[in-house]
Amino acid sequence: MTRSGTPLSIDGHARYDVAAELGINVQDDKNYLALRDAYADLPPDPYAPGSGRYRRYARGMFLPWSKEFLWMPATESQLRNGMHGYYQGDHNPEYVGVVRDLPAISDFVCRNQLLLDMIQFDFDQTRWDEDDSVWPLFVGVHLIKLHIEEAGREAVSSPNELHQDGEPFVFAHLVYRTNAEGGGNLIAPPKYRGKQPEDVPQQDRLSEFDLENPLESYAVTDHLVSHYVGPIHKGDDDGPGERAIVLTDWVPMRHRI
Repeated sequence: MTRSGTPLSIDGHARYDVAAELGINVQDDKNYLALRDAYADLPPDPYAPGSGRYRRYARGMFLPWSKEFLWMPATESQLRNGMHGYYQGDHNPEYVGVVRDLPAISDFVCRNQLLLDMIQFDFDQTRWDEDDSVWPLFVGVHLIKLHIEEAGREAVSSPNELHQDGEPFVFAHLVYRTNAEGGGNLIAPPKYRGKQPEDVPQQDRLSEFDLENPLESYAVTDHLVSHYVGPIHKGDDDGPGERAIVLTDWVPMRHRI
């Protein structure tokens, strides 16, 4: 498979308007509205009680030569408990060497055509070498919501520092944000992994932005940059502050054999 580079594969980061790319009007698109509704019952992250982070997870396999995507089953024990296993090796300092059993995304949501189209869109932005292009790609799909009800408190992403995820490509798609302040993104060179945003001088701040509109998105090439997403705080309106994201991460299965 020979394809030219993309801004993501060359620069290490890129931003997208996926609603425009896919021709979606989020005001009345039934698949978007159904995906948004899926965040209403996200359970708390079992590995971060009290963090204000809620999530579900599922695993898939993408075939680069045919662009076919298949959901992968959980283990029997995970299935009995409604879980899927997520492993990042030593890349997340909060969970080094830990397989996290996370609440599974429902079959109904896994069939959502917008979610499937987003996975296809993400693949089109990636680039793989000759060997990886003839092996399946492992795709982790995360529904993550930061939720905060009390003024003066914050809901925090993991890890709460500049980091690299250990997967060659990672995409973040905003589903919605309501009454939320913060959650800003910072992209920097890899040497700032493990640092805080204030440790990054202006000349090394490769990109700084907020995701504001539904399906506004960004992606990183993991070995080329480090990245950070800030905590959110409740805004001034009534009701909780929330920021809901779809994350996809991409890993060649050749490296897992």
